[in-house]
Amino acid sequence: MTINIVNYTTQTPCIENFSKERFVSRHYMEQEWTSVWRSHWLLAGLQSDVEKPGDYFVFDMGREQILVTQTTDHEIQGFYNVCQHRGNTLVTKERGHAVNFRCAYHAWTYDISGNLSIVPYKERFTKGAPGHDRDLKKVHTECWNGFVFVCLAEQPIPFKEFLGPLDEILSPYHFDKMTLLQDQTVTLDCNWKAVIDNFSELYHVDFLHPQHKSMVDCCNDTVRLFEHGHTGVEVPGGTVNPRFPVPDMPTNIQAMQLKSIGLDPADFKGRVLEVREAIQQQKRKLGHTKGMDYSTLADEQLSDVWQYNLFPNSVLSFTPEHCWILRPRPHPTDPARCEFDKISLVRFADPSLATSDGAIMSAGRHDQNQSAFLPEHYERPERDVFHYSDIIAGEKSMTDTIDQDVELLAGVQRGMTSSGFDTVFLNEDEMRVQHFHNTLNQLLT
Repeated sequence: MTINIVNYTTQTPCIENFSKERFVSRHYMEQEWTSVWRSHWLLAGLQSDVEKPGDYFVFDMGREQILVTQTTDHEIQGFYNVCQHRGNTLVTKERGHAVNFRCAYHAWTYDISGNLSIVPYKERFTKGAPGHDRDLKKVHTECWNGFVFVCLAEQPIPFKEFLGPLDEILSPYHFDKMTLLQDQTVTLDCNWKAVIDNFSELYHVDFLHPQHKSMVDCCNDTVRLFEHGHTGVEVPGGTVNPRFPVPDMPTNIQAMQLKSIGLDPADFKGRVLEVREAIQQQKRKLGHTKGMDYSTLADEQLSDVWQYNLFPNSVLSFTPEHCWILRPRPHPTDPARCEFDKISLVRFADPSLATSDGAIMSAGRHDQNQSAFLPEHYERPERDVFHYSDIIAGEKSMTDTIDQDVELLAGVQRGMTSSGFDTVFLNEDEMRVQHFHNTLNQLLT
């Protein structure tokens, strides 16, 4: 049982304690705003939400809002969502389609490329009518693998340099070919970094997520550390956790995966540890017949669950058939609160390839009734916004795993304010947590 740490950085990984102040201090929060949020590339949303000119969405990021739209030149561009007359918020809807953007206050109107096009009573501006110097202010914008990124810095690091090796590692999954199935946002009573820390280690899995022992091996994972604070973990899937007794028959999760690719779970009696390789081989054999092109992926990728954290606040948890985007966003003024997004994507079968129906199941997608093909009348789901107390009450769910995490995070935040706690004390299993905070240290000193 080993953790394989692959270091892509010039720094030698090390474990160091760090103070709780970064979770509770308003001064630290202000430093983050300048050195992190205004300086780094941020995953703003999905490219599928701006498919045609005039489509837009608003990315709410702490004390800023960014309006992302497709322009008349078929380019995706982000703007500060503020009218250049008196500073009123320009667009109040979360997303939609517009022929222009009209301020509700004094009717200043901008075209979908951000150009100021209508100013009522221009003759009343004695110093001269406002012109293109009052166009909407742009932010740097890049699209990658179906995602839209923005950066508020005047001269950001080039986007490809920011991604580094992640571009080559992650692009073969073709997230851009996945479809949004669920869009959720929960308000949490914790600092945004508590969320990132939670999704940066597997140390807690055996204790908080007992269901995982029946579908993944969290003690033989590969950890990857990258420049610019990114991290990754690759977890063997289609298997069981060898820290616990190996069952005689495949678990329920393994059985669902086997059945979805035409294999009989009964054939693996006494051979549960062989299920992972069997899933890989069968997916490779049947992928095209079920409309799934796995040609860009290695065999282990067909069974395993990967999670890559893009600094500062985007977590991608994925298999070839699904992807969760997990994204905490800081509260504008309160370090003890954040908004946490879970955006769920699914890879539907390509009907031009498929010769048989039936979805291929993965460790992140367990709905046996889900059609293999995109529904004919698919509509983008509305965003569901709620408080974490709704999860605790059983009124909302973000899957068992996420629910279990969310229920604890407010307690983590409360503990950070205690006089009986001073510093975080990490172990090797939490190397990704350390790498993330090392990056913060470098930025804020």
